[in-house]
Amino acid sequence: MKTWSIAPLFVQPIASTEIDKDVCEKIKEFSEDQFWFADDRSMAYGNATSKDMQVLNKHSEVRSYLKEVADDLIVQLGYDCDTQITTSWLSKVKSGGEIPGKSIYNSWYTSIIFFDEYDEKCGDTEFYVDPQGIHVVPDEWNHWTAPFISLTPAPAHMMMFPSYVKHRVLRNETENDRICLMFNIMPKGLTGSSESTYSY
Repeated sequence: MKTWSIAPLFVQPIASTEIDKDVCEKIKEFSEDQFWFADDRSMAYGNATSKDMQVLNKHSEVRSYLKEVADDLIVQLGYDCDTQITTSWLSKVKSGGEIPGKSIYNSWYTSIIFFDEYDEKCGDTEFYVDPQGIHVVPDEWNHWTAPFISLTPAPAHMMMFPSYVKHRVLRNETENDRICLMFNIMPKGLTGSSESTYSY
């Protein structure tokens, strides 16, 4: 067998870190006082979102903390720019429900806050790519061949990923609702270069 040098190509970061449990308690408190919205498609899949798509605007202390954590990752990724939280909302997956695959538009990075207690069967967040060209199933999935990666919600954790990465929530096989907080991040101020310069 040959010795190959294998390099990752166009890697996308799926990042996770622990966050302050007191902040999680504050999110849990205001999550219990929400009006929920579900269109026909969401109802069919057993999921809903908060009607308020700017929930963090009413909770400046939590918002500032989460922005600080998000900015820490942006710096670690090698970017030198200010950011702004645009939309922020709560997401609920009911017992037996799921969220079908999607990308998030008009956003740079997206964050998921797991602030509650979660059973391991409450529904993993799965990131995936559509099959490209010839699809051959390997004997064993690994990080070179798998078109997906599944991450189980962990209490007091924050996840961040590029908004265009396709993701879905697998079936909630528990009797409890799976609720998390999500928000989108955009750059703030002048970004880009040459003819692609733009001020957000």
